[in-house]
This record gives sequence, structure tokens and C-alpha cells, in this order.
Amino acid sequence: MPIILRQDEELIKIARKHVMFLIPVFFTWPLIVVGLFLVRYSLDFDFFGYWTLTLILSALIVTFIILQKCFIWKNDALIITNQRVVENEQHGFFSKTVTELLYQDIVEITYSKRGMNASLYDYGDLKIRTAAENEIILEKIANPDETIELINNIRQNRSTI
Repeated sequence: MPIILRQDEELIKIARKHVMFLIPVFFTWPLIVVGLFLVRYSLDFDFFGYWTLTLILSALIVTFIILQKCFIWKNDALIITNQRVVENEQHGFFSKTVTELLYQDIVEITYSKRGMNASLYDYGDLKIRTAAENEIILEKIANPDETIELINNIRQNRSTI
């Protein structure tokens, strides 16, 4: 996720969805290949003579899906610099939405943690509201309280300059 920094701009933090939301991707999609092995050897079904092709094709599709999910997770982020906050919302390989907020435009920042898992693994939903009543909502972001604290510290330091 290349971000072009402005003159005198420093990257401070990149906040993403908690990494635990990638774990199901690595366990559920490979089950398709495992299921094919079970069908092949427990039912003695060779996929009409195309067992090797079926196995290779399904392994390629599963690998592609896992890589796509990892790409989206890596590029779907909140980028915090000393001059602005940028939300990079990745929808797919070729589709994204970028929203840039200057610190003076931010009116309110809130977060919520819902459920035992959110408290245990420290993730929550982060909401940033602007003066123009626009909202940015980042779901299941890791360490939302630290992210809010960081943004508020930067805002406070900028207002005293």
C-alpha cells in the first residue's frame, strides 16, 4: 500500500483489522482440498479420470483466494501521519477507496468493543466524525484505544503549535 508522503510528513502508524480475522481464511479454504482427498480416497471417486487436474485446479483457486484475502487485509488500513489521517479501504485487487482527513477537520473519535473476544483480543470498531458530518468507520481494528490516543495526542500537539 504505497502512500505518497507530503513534504515534511512522517508516517507514524498503520492500523489494520486485527490479524486474528485472517486465521479463518487459512483454515477454512484449505478444507476444500482436504475434502477432495476425502472424496477421492474414501469413496474411491477419481473425478471421472480428472483427479490430478481437479486437485491442481482446486489448489490454485484456494491459493488465489487466500492471497486475495491477505492482500485486502494488508492494504485495508488507517494510515496516521503527522499531518493527516488516511483511510485506505481496499475492496479487491483493482478497487479501493481512499479518504483523507486533516486533523483540524476531525471533530470526534470513538471506538466500541463488543463481546468477550473483542475484549480478549483487543479489537473494536473505530469511528471518526468530521465537521461536515462525514464518518469513517473501521471495523475490527486492532488496539482501537491506542489508535485514538495517538490521534488525539497528535491533534493536541498540532493545536498548541
